[in-house]
Amino acid sequence: MKVWAVANQKGGVGKTTSSIALAGLLADAGKRVVVVDLDPHGSMTSYFGYDPDTLEHSAFDLFLHQGNVPEGLPASLLRSTSNERISLLPSSTALATLERQSPGKSGLGLVVSKSLAQLWQDFDHAIIDSPPLLGVLMVNALAASQHLVIPVQTEFLAVKGLERMVNTLAMINRSRKQALPYTIVP
Repeated sequence: MKVWAVANQKGGVGKTTSSIALAGLLADAGKRVVVVDLDPHGSMTSYFGYDPDTLEHSAFDLFLHQGNVPEGLPASLLRSTSNERISLLPSSTALATLERQSPGKSGLGLVVSKSLAQLWQDFDHAIIDSPPLLGVLMVNALAASQHLVIPVQTEFLAVKGLERMVNTLAMINRSRKQALPYTIVP
C-alpha cells in the first residue's frame, strides 16, 4: 500500500479537496483506496455522508490504547462510500480533545502507521487528510506516509504556512530512515 499524507500548517488551502480528488483519481484507475480523516473538523467525513458530530466510533478510537492498536480495530472502523473502491476511516470531533487527553503519553506517534499495517492487504493506497496544526495527528500522518502532498494557495499567509510545513518536514525527516518526498500543489 502506498500511503499519502495531505498536509499544510495553514487552514483553508485545499487539503481535504486535494485528498478527495486524489482518492477519486486513484479509484477511477481501479485502485482500492482508504481515506483516513485525521482532521477534527471532519470535512472529509462529511463529504462522504457521515456526521462527525454524531459518529459513535472514529479514528479517535485508534488512540485509546496507549499507542497499541488492537487487531481488527482499524477494519471495524471503516465506513463505505458511494464509490465501491473507496473506504473511509472517519473523523469525529473527539479528535479535537486528543492533545488534552494525552499530554506526556509516549508511543502515540505511530498509531496510524500501526493501523494501516493491519489494512495493508486490503488497499492499494491510503490517503491521510491531516489537520492544519502540528500535533499528534499531523505527526501520525507524516510518520505513516511515503509521500507528502502540500496544497498551497498563492497568497502571503498561505506561503507562510508552506514555509512552516517545510520546516516541520525537515524536523520529521531527521527521525526517518528516508526523507519524505513531497509535492507542492498550488
